[in-house]
Amino acid sequence: MYFNEKLDTLMRVQGVSNSRLAKALSVDPSLVSRWRTGDRKPANKNYIERISDYFATQAKMDYQKSALFEIMGLGFNKNEARKYSISDLLYSWLSNEASPDTQLIEGFFSKLENHKKTNTPLSEINTSFPSDTQPSVEVLYGTEGKREGVIRFLCTVAAQTKPCTMLLYSDENMDWLTEDKSFYIKWGALLMDVIRKGHKIKIIHTINRELSEMLSAIERWLPLYLTGAIEPYYYPKYREHIFRRTMFIAPGVIALTSNALSEHSNEAEQFLYTDTKIINGLTDEFNTYLGMCRPLMRIFTGSSISGFNNLQIEFEEQSGSCISLSDMLSFLTMPEPLLIRLLRKCNADKSQKENVLSMHRSRFEVFVSNIEHNNYTEIVTLPSMSEISDNKISIKPNDLLSNITLSYTPQDYCEHIENIIDMINKYNNFNFLISSKKPAKNIFLTAKAEVGAIVVKNDIPPIVFAFNQQNMTNSFIIYLDDIIREIPEKGRNKKHVIKGLQEHKQLTLN
Repeated sequence: MYFNEKLDTLMRVQGVSNSRLAKALSVDPSLVSRWRTGDRKPANKNYIERISDYFATQAKMDYQKSALFEIMGLGFNKNEARKYSISDLLYSWLSNEASPDTQLIEGFFSKLENHKKTNTPLSEINTSFPSDTQPSVEVLYGTEGKREGVIRFLCTVAAQTKPCTMLLYSDENMDWLTEDKSFYIKWGALLMDVIRKGHKIKIIHTINRELSEMLSAIERWLPLYLTGAIEPYYYPKYREHIFRRTMFIAPGVIALTSNALSEHSNEAEQFLYTDTKIINGLTDEFNTYLGMCRPLMRIFTGSSISGFNNLQIEFEEQSGSCISLSDMLSFLTMPEPLLIRLLRKCNADKSQKENVLSMHRSRFEVFVSNIEHNNYTEIVTLPSMSEISDNKISIKPNDLLSNITLSYTPQDYCEHIENIIDMINKYNNFNFLISSKKPAKNIFLTAKAEVGAIVVKNDIPPIVFAFNQQNMTNSFIIYLDDIIREIPEKGRNKKHVIKGLQEHKQLTLN
């Protein structure tokens, strides 16, 4: 979002007219109008400071402050919010041309890029609880009661010899999970142990939470997602959450529930059930709700990664303009004769090579069909000359997940560049943009409005997040649009791009 879009949003949401803001700033209302339309920008940062101060002083009630935080794409917790100056946050937001979604997604990519799998040995954690016969229904109180109930729930599931699929849902504030670090570590270790023992999870996420909270949840669950044992869902319709509900169910084994007014959830009663009839009733209730939900995202990793290529073709078959981002040239833009030569040289069996070639042909056929009516924009950071070896360049395109690593010489690399130039000239709707901003390493992002977004971390092990929830898809598209806007206008001109590619090719050969 640009400054004018942010100011317009602030004024519309807070019900502030041009004349009212102009009076507060001692300027003409026509100047405020031009700021809102983008015809003019504030002449200096002093105006942005005064605008920030004005809107901060207007937000006296918690709901007004919450609205400002939501506009900026930040999660609102009134206790945490007291630590920050709303005026400073507004100034930073209004001054920064990158959208809050862009900042959040860059943070998500950074954590995904630097993710290291860590396991806390269960031997270091006391997971014991009273072993005498428990009543069929227990009541536990407050945040500590919820934590105790969750630990007992997981310990009970871990003790089962027959794997089950746990059913999880909560629209409560997640502070009970994250505020106590020792509990959070214990919870994570237990949940990972439960998954290692063959248990799986179906979880319904609350998607009307801010993007920051959604991405934070994905980051927290990243080690668990890597196991491929989690199926995430969301309810597609808006719900006003006056009461907060939590349901942790291991069908036929144990269940933990709570239900409380949102402002009272820290003191709420938690009910821990071992009565089979009650658990069956709760399981039916959860499954009825699940039937109204949609998959939030599909996750591919480990043995399931082979299914990604089929998903990618399904994604590309959907009509719509597409934007992709990568730190290397794509598999899609590689010319087929070059691919055939490279496959002959690599150490892969015949069936693997045939599968890769078949995948390339299928994807290119879909590309040609779509490019007639839709734009396809590929944003790539080209390697520096120091990164290009004199002998050979090892590549593993981020949009091709396979065990095959291809190697091509500088001449092969230049053939790939030449094919991209040919595609730019041949297809009016194909745009190739060179970005100087280095994206996260080995991460490929592609997104289509109304279709979804795919995030690939092409590492060992690789992992794919395929999102189809509209708000999250839109956030990724905003992120990609911000990157495009950062490229100078001249750099988006096809003739200029072709000239840059030709110069890059010449430097490579020299």
